[in-house]
Amino acid sequence: MAQAEREQLSVVMFPWLAHGHINPYLELARRLTSADHGGVDVVVHVVSTPVNLAAIAHRQTDRIRLVELHLPSLPDLPPALHTTKHLPPRLMPVLKRACDLAAPRFGALLDELRPDVLLYDFLQPWAPVEAAARGVPAAHFSTCSAAATSFVFHCLSADRAPRAFPFESIGFGSAEEEAKYTQLFVVREDPAALVSERDRLLLSLARSSGFVAVKTCADIERRYMDYLSELLGGKEIIPCGPLLVDSGDPPESTAAGESDRVMRWLDGQEPGSVVLASFGSEYFMSEQQIAQMARGLELSGAPFVWVVRFPKSPGDEDRGAARALPRGFAPARGLVVEGWAPQRRILSHGACGAFLTHCGWSSVLESLAAGVPMVALPLHIDQPLGANLAAELGAAARVPQERFGEFRAEDVARAVRGVVVRGEEGRAMRRRAGELREVVARNDADGAQVGALVRRIARLCGKAQRPN
Repeated sequence: MAQAEREQLSVVMFPWLAHGHINPYLELARRLTSADHGGVDVVVHVVSTPVNLAAIAHRQTDRIRLVELHLPSLPDLPPALHTTKHLPPRLMPVLKRACDLAAPRFGALLDELRPDVLLYDFLQPWAPVEAAARGVPAAHFSTCSAAATSFVFHCLSADRAPRAFPFESIGFGSAEEEAKYTQLFVVREDPAALVSERDRLLLSLARSSGFVAVKTCADIERRYMDYLSELLGGKEIIPCGPLLVDSGDPPESTAAGESDRVMRWLDGQEPGSVVLASFGSEYFMSEQQIAQMARGLELSGAPFVWVVRFPKSPGDEDRGAARALPRGFAPARGLVVEGWAPQRRILSHGACGAFLTHCGWSSVLESLAAGVPMVALPLHIDQPLGANLAAELGAAARVPQERFGEFRAEDVARAVRGVVVRGEEGRAMRRRAGELREVVARNDADGAQVGALVRRIARLCGKAQRPN
């Protein structure tokens, strides 16, 4: 087909201002623009703040273009903090308010770019309103699991009589307990907020035109996709696949040889013996949590790679956040890496036998993709839902917590040994993780899912897609 005959599709993507959201959007952009989708050429404009775009400038191509959105100035929020990275938790409501106040500037970008469609994240429910005012259809793309999204929507829906989530393995046993948990999503309500925390997800999903795209695969989350569709009045749910990305390049502050140092250390370990412990790129453990984790890893007797993160400057932490490892902690069988590590490379190494994780959705999918069973220790917001899903799949053991975020060293050690040591439970979990590896790999390599999204976008825009 001649180039002139090909359909052109212009997409604006507007992820939340966190790299954990930006990276899946970028990976979706890469797949939208790098494959032949039946005569449709896709160009993507990714919109974010300058500080976020500076970190991904090398990802720009002739078909993936980065567009700056300048937030208004607010007290205590300089442009360097127009991102969740290194953002003090007390300033998160301020960042959301600044983003909300940027709605007119975002509308001006739409006027300039004149896209065919907008894909937007859940914290910006005003984005589809700006698009609709310009005749641009908009669809929500969720970087969370369908299980977590449907759970939160179920619990926050104001017009639903309180009742427990219908899938017991994901929920918390009763409507009352689930309501208490859901308050974590809205507990820091900002009196000056333009959009209430309770309404952000509800409005974002309700305003999605015709369908909702989700970073998932039906082989794992079919029933949660179906339930989310039911909650949204029959709106179509389109799985985009796991959208796995490479570990990426280390940040500039990381020595170039750090990744190689970790991989060389793994080369010297027994197959399936090492535990990778990592709890997300934007969570700082408290001193008590750091102390219990250090002791728990040592008590487990397993060799480990522990990725630790500490606040960068005096204002960058919650009160009580740890700033160093416990005094005297010098593990004989472990490797401590501060700040960043090549997570996917470590998980894919033959020495890695378990992943002690917070169970963020991307981490769950990366562990499944590597066939590595998880030791689940959720510490923040939606992570218990990811942990429950991983356990339901038979690929995770749980570290007991008396209260959210509180755990004992002995329980960490016991859970790690249960997965790594060659007992029956550990064997069954590794076997199941191996089965799921094939499922995730098949879905990640399946370009048909992204192709289906392109076809659905083309229909939404009124553009007829030519057959292959």
